[in-house]
Amino acid sequence: MQINHVQVRATDLEKMTLFWTRVIGLEQGYRPPFNSSGAWFYSEGQPMIHVVEVGDIIGSGPFDHVAIEGADYRQLISRLQQHRADYRETTVPATGDRQVFVAGPDGLKVEMLFRQEE
Repeated sequence: MQINHVQVRATDLEKMTLFWTRVIGLEQGYRPPFNSSGAWFYSEGQPMIHVVEVGDIIGSGPFDHVAIEGADYRQLISRLQQHRADYRETTVPATGDRQVFVAGPDGLKVEMLFRQEE
C-alpha cells in the first residue's frame, strides 16, 4: 500500500498553488471538474496533493503536516531561500535522516524527508 494523495483546505487557492509549485516544486496537473474550486499537484506524474478551496479554516486544519520523501535537498533549500519561505531543519535521532519543515499558507506544515545517504 502507498499514499495516493493528501487533501488540504485553502482559503486562497492562488497562494496555495504558488506554495506547492514554486516553493515545494510540484507540478500542477489535471483535476476533474468537481463542483468546488481546487487544484491537484503531482510529482513525476504521480498525484500527491489535492487542494480544495473553502471559505474559512477552523482551528489549525484537518492535519498537522504531510510528509514528502524523495525531493532534491539542495534544490529545495535553494527554492526555500529564494522565496523567503519559513522553514527549519532537524535530524531524526538514530537514523540521521534530515527533515526540513516548511510553513505554508493557512497554517500548513510540510515535512520534506531526506534519507541519510542522500
